[in-house]
Amino acid sequence: MAVVIKTFATPGGKYVYDRETMSLLSVNDAEFEVCKRIEVGEANDEDWKIVERYTQQGYLKETKLKKIEHGATRYMRHNLDSRISQLTMQVTQGCNLRCSYCAYGGNYENQRTHSNKSMSLEMMKKCVDFAMARSRGVDVLTFGFYGGEPLLEIENIKACVAYIKDVYRGRGVSYTITTNGTIFNDDMIQFFEENDISILISLDGPKHIHDRNRIFENGQGSFDKIMENLLYIRENCPSFFGKIGFTTVVAPGDDFSCVNEYFDASDVISENRASYSTVSSYSAKEDIWYDDAYIMTYKYNHMKVLLAALGLSDKKTLSKLFLTNMGDVERFYDYLSKIPIAEAAHPGGPCLPGVMRPFVSIDGSIYPCERLSEDSEAMKIGHIDTGFDMDKVNAALNVGKLTEAECMSCWIFQRCGLCLGACDGGDKLSKEVRLKNCESQIYNTLDQLKTICLLMENGYDFRYKFSLSERQV
Repeated sequence: MAVVIKTFATPGGKYVYDRETMSLLSVNDAEFEVCKRIEVGEANDEDWKIVERYTQQGYLKETKLKKIEHGATRYMRHNLDSRISQLTMQVTQGCNLRCSYCAYGGNYENQRTHSNKSMSLEMMKKCVDFAMARSRGVDVLTFGFYGGEPLLEIENIKACVAYIKDVYRGRGVSYTITTNGTIFNDDMIQFFEENDISILISLDGPKHIHDRNRIFENGQGSFDKIMENLLYIRENCPSFFGKIGFTTVVAPGDDFSCVNEYFDASDVISENRASYSTVSSYSAKEDIWYDDAYIMTYKYNHMKVLLAALGLSDKKTLSKLFLTNMGDVERFYDYLSKIPIAEAAHPGGPCLPGVMRPFVSIDGSIYPCERLSEDSEAMKIGHIDTGFDMDKVNAALNVGKLTEAECMSCWIFQRCGLCLGACDGGDKLSKEVRLKNCESQIYNTLDQLKTICLLMENGYDFRYKFSLSERQV
């Protein structure tokens, strides 16, 4: 197989990313032209003499990669038996909202729609027992309560937590709930605080944007009810209020600039932590497009983070929604030159299915996480009553085998971010679906590499991590 590299340029230099060693090389003009020919398999003997200093150091070598196989494959049974770190229960499929972009609103292939079904307490206890028996190798096991709107089943959640405290006292346990924020009362608040339950509330920005997408079944916006609850909590339980986090979905057509400003300037939640995501395109029935205004807002705020890292902008002016951006860049840099490719390897992307954050639906079916399609047979990896289906677990772990020929020659092999959801063909894992999602991964990886180079060209020292202590919330 040929040498697998990627050439690219920035305003300050010319570079080669060497997949074999996962290294970033700064090259001169002549070397750059040679490497472009190497990249497409057209280099001649004279070309190789020009880049001899790199080949002597082990770069620009023919790849060792011979087959697609995840390094954890042989250890998966052990991992599933002892290292589950988080289990999320779908306590209900019911919800009092009908958000326009909801995964359960009929917008996605192979996905269930809204229902009033809920998980029984007996099933919740089975989930607890299942995870406890398979987490002896971790210090803290996290249980997540998910919906629908999980607080519609608050009594079962309370009973489940009581069961854990009674039967598994002494075990390290934490809890998390993602809620739409419309259902709170004093009893719930006391329960959350007493059990140190992490609460994440979905809030999509100011009223006119939030109410555009997040509405009750009768069509009324939910913003006012959430604010009413938040103000009550802040007044009556400020210590708990300070621990609440917020997650926002920026939908196509939303004014991202306005959303961004809201989370920094709101007189209610400006001190709380917040993060954002976009609407998932995996298995969407219609194409999801974001306009130029969204792209410009993202690039502007990302640029501010980079300027702050270089000491050219005040950290205090950074938006909280972008506080993780620099960490993402630094983690990529930390991987460089540290993970040389092996003869058997797997593209980056898939988690350890069933180990990292398994999700259990109301009927006991197990999925690698809560973001996957519940009506897709390809996404199911087991059942609480029968355990994990190792054939499906290994297929999910080694999903890159679907596109083995393409992946073997792809320069972003180790940095690919395509997870199992990018291959959902409904009744089976799909090569065609996976290939459709490749382009965005290539673009994002190249953008990260260029960002690293631009920072180094302007004096950023990656040995010292960028601190956000003056802006952290």
